[in-house]
Amino acid sequence: MMFSGWRHFDRPSVRLAIAFLFSLTLALGWTSQVWAQVSPANPVVQSANQPPLGVQRLGAIEIATVKLDGENLFQVVAPTVWNRSNPGKQIPVEARVEEIEANLNRVIAFAPIQNFAIPIGSTLQGDRQKGFYTNFDPKTLQVFVSQLDGDTILLAKDAYHSVPLQLLTVTQLDADYYGLSVEQLAQQLQSGIYQQLLEQLNERLPRAIKQQVQNAFIRATATIGASLLLWMLYKLLMVRERVLATRQAAVVAQSKAAADTATGNVPHARYLLEFRHLLQRQFTLERQRNLVAFLRWLLIWGQFIVWSGGITAILSLFPLTKQLALQLLSAPLQLLLLWLLVGLANRMSNELLDRFAKNWQDYHFFNFQFFTIADAQRKSLRISTTISAIKGLKTFVVWAIAIGWVLQSLGVSIGSVLAGGAIVAFALSLGFQNLVKDLVNGCLILWEDQYGIGDVVAIVNTSGGKTGGFVENMNLRVTQLRNDEGRLITIPNSAIAQVENLTRIWSRVDFTIEVAYETDIKMALALLQEIAQQMYGEPQWRDRLVGLPEVLGVDNLAHTGMMIRVWIKTQPLQQWVVGREFRLRVRVAFEEHGIQIGTPQQAVWYEWH
Repeated sequence: MMFSGWRHFDRPSVRLAIAFLFSLTLALGWTSQVWAQVSPANPVVQSANQPPLGVQRLGAIEIATVKLDGENLFQVVAPTVWNRSNPGKQIPVEARVEEIEANLNRVIAFAPIQNFAIPIGSTLQGDRQKGFYTNFDPKTLQVFVSQLDGDTILLAKDAYHSVPLQLLTVTQLDADYYGLSVEQLAQQLQSGIYQQLLEQLNERLPRAIKQQVQNAFIRATATIGASLLLWMLYKLLMVRERVLATRQAAVVAQSKAAADTATGNVPHARYLLEFRHLLQRQFTLERQRNLVAFLRWLLIWGQFIVWSGGITAILSLFPLTKQLALQLLSAPLQLLLLWLLVGLANRMSNELLDRFAKNWQDYHFFNFQFFTIADAQRKSLRISTTISAIKGLKTFVVWAIAIGWVLQSLGVSIGSVLAGGAIVAFALSLGFQNLVKDLVNGCLILWEDQYGIGDVVAIVNTSGGKTGGFVENMNLRVTQLRNDEGRLITIPNSAIAQVENLTRIWSRVDFTIEVAYETDIKMALALLQEIAQQMYGEPQWRDRLVGLPEVLGVDNLAHTGMMIRVWIKTQPLQQWVVGREFRLRVRVAFEEHGIQIGTPQQAVWYEWH
């Protein structure tokens, strides 16, 4: 048993089992079970003038390979048959191959005991105990060349057959193809066929079968031992996975506690350093869990490879099952190997993406001066979501290529599959085009980090309307804002045309005030500069400010007065509380220094007639 119970089978192992059974069914169902080893015609409907699979056409001749017990022996030639649905008196080359292979298999076929013949010239009943199970005796087997009605033929005989068995006829086309005379080619074929038949007959002797059974027992024992070893390693990795999962859950809890302890958007060096350390530990544990999962995946594949290889190795020992072993090697194991390579490439690319995510996270931590806990959490969420989306797209592309490769190897037209898939995709796109637009735009918003949960934004929709508020929730389909009146506004991502983010990394107070023309403008500017420096020097406000407020100067002259502009750069979401405090201080200072606020001025002329 690979595992002790059904509860030990996880999803990857079940998928691999289904894949193996499916591949085995394909292999046994796709191959032709006849004596000849020529593969059948492609299941896809072919044109009548096209040669079948395994037949090579060279102008006026066609060539096919004769096989014995799955091994290539030689090639034979026949005139080209242009219309196989109506060949007339012509004999297709695959029919000739099938006849030759049937004759060769008659020599090495197992014969029932009651059909054992008495050797020619012998009357001893004991001679019926031949000591071999095949139709021909390997000790007295002969393959020789003869002439029959002007044709050169190859015959086989032994001490138990009075009438030789005709194996094949060597034609002039065969000789021309090999560049030899008919006699020379017949001698070469005689030697090669004799050696192959003798080898096959010796494999079917009683002592050889006994040795094959012993070797099969050794291979079965080795397969079971290797499977048990892999099972024990799998159990150890499962224990390791549970330990790492517990540690990671504890680190995640500590990270949340550190984020909750820190003041919302106020940067705090100690908390930020602790949060970064916890996040790095979380990445390390995640990588270790990914490594353990990868090793478990390899062990599951190792189980299937061990059992598939062991079964194939055992079947290849016996003559009657050697062809089945070749079929297992030709289709199921190749498909499983393809599945393994694709899965390996998929998981290795996942590891590369995880490393990229780790480096991306480290870059953000070490290159943003005004980094807060809230911003760190948002960027961490953005990175993980982005990497997950890339992994999904990558997995789809990799498996799509693999499925196309498999279909092509099975003879299915890739063009037809793609055309059908394009039609289905077009029909789905018409029905779900708005949803697709939402998802695509949602991905772009996330990847470009246009805004996130906790930002204050103003969104212009595709119809030109403008909506602003606090981003309370967002996903790939919709964005939800809470406005000043407390209303929750839901906007489809496809309807978003323009975004104004008021809290991205830092914010600003755009403060303007108009003073009367009678005011000493230099004194007013100096007073505003003094208020800015005083506020920046206070600890409770300095943490909310990014830098010293900038008194830009006189920005406009109008009939109402002289407008002075001040820019105050703040932490995200702090511009409103900072702006209210700064306005209060300006109002108090102007009142103390007698600075008048600008008032509208009008000139009136009266005309007397």
